[in-house]
Amino acid sequence: MKMKKLLLLLLFIPLVSCQNIELRKSYYESGELKYTANFVDDLAQGEAKFYYESGELESTLNYVDDLKQGEWRHYYESGELDFTVNFVDNLRQGKFISYYESGELESTVNYVDDLEQGEWRFYYKSGELKSTSNYVYGVKQ
Repeated sequence: MKMKKLLLLLLFIPLVSCQNIELRKSYYESGELKYTANFVDDLAQGEAKFYYESGELESTLNYVDDLKQGEWRHYYESGELDFTVNFVDNLRQGKFISYYESGELESTVNYVDDLEQGEWRFYYKSGELKSTSNYVYGVKQ
């Protein structure tokens, strides 16, 4: 059994060592960190983080083979959540939810293949429904 594990490990090591892995960083002219992202063989992989010039986190986004995948979380400079939306193969998919800076729900809409689909609902800070708009394939009806 130990021999099998050793053999598998020895076969796996060359695969990992052939990859060019690097953490890339970009900076504002002021010298403050703008973003960090992991790259494997020149393709974005894993979580990327973007920052305001003040140093506060602006957003997080996941990449797989240079494509946006998973939840994008965007923040106000105050640190409060601004909005979330999901990506599949670089396209927005599923529910987009935005918030007022004070934390109350501001709006919701569904995305299909990067286009608004269905009812976009807008709310007052009190939570009461403010208005609605209907979308079909990204076109307001």
